Amino acid sequence: MRWLFAALGLSLTTIAPTSAEIVVHCERESLQSAIDRAPPKAVITLSEGLCQENLVITKELTLRGQSAERSLVKGSKPGFPVIFIYSDRPIVVAIENLTLAEALKASNDPRHGRECAVFYPELLCPSGVQVRGSAQLKARAARILRHPWVGVYVLDTAHATVQATEIAENGWGIYVSPEATVRLEQGRVARQRENGLEIWGRADVQESTISESGRAGVEVFGEAKLSENAISANREAGVLLSGNAHAELVRNTLTGNSWGIAARLRRCGYLSDDFRGTAQLEGNRFANNRLGNVCLP
Repeated sequence: MRWLFAALGLSLTTIAPTSAEIVVHCERESLQSAIDRAPPKAVITLSEGLCQENLVITKELTLRGQSAERSLVKGSKPGFPVIFIYSDRPIVVAIENLTLAEALKASNDPRHGRECAVFYPELLCPSGVQVRGSAQLKARAARILRHPWVGVYVLDTAHATVQATEIAENGWGIYVSPEATVRLEQGRVARQRENGLEIWGRADVQESTISESGRAGVEVFGEAKLSENAISANREAGVLLSGNAHAELVRNTLTGNSWGIAARLRRCGYLSDDFRGTAQLEGNRFANNRLGNVCLP
């Protein structure tokens, strides 16, 4: 990852801090400088206002704003995530009470980004927060808005727990690669251009709203448990099961989608029969899905 630090103009050398609690006023000090000098497990508190820079975090710490409405971090370097979290060993990075917005595109070429976010996950992408290696993200009471590709992008064996957080108007809301895991609780995932959640690894999604996606609300290729969610007004299925997906859906409400729950099969209107997994349904409620409530083998 040394090339990443060079690309962002960062040094691997850190300065020992005098306190484990650091208050940052971004008009006076670089937030990245504060992260670099912070000891592991420090709490970095942002003042009210805008911090416009891309951040790299490789140690355990908490990044805390005044509130999602009052503390804002925006990207400044095209093609990079607003926050990139990486570690070869388990660390926990907490992001609380702030907004991450508007990572910058590296190119206006429509081929750029879609390929970055889907086919080449080793690349960095203009996402809200990207978590790699064995790192863990804990996001709470945050907003992740208007990123060209992914709001929360979880790769390798990383894990993300996202609670009471709004993820809106990104390319994908949450993208989980094959060995990664995510837990989403009481979140709001709205108005993504692609899937609200795309799950190749494992996900546990509870008491969240997932709506108005340009494709499916949730597309599962790996394993997912969806419990007591409201999944509505997505252009394609509320929940779409593809490949070897294994999904458990319990007491969800699915309204106003194409299908409520569907598999990627010709009989459901897809171009090929590409579902070889399993689905367990219990106590789900359906209304006004345009093509029907359930289309499974």
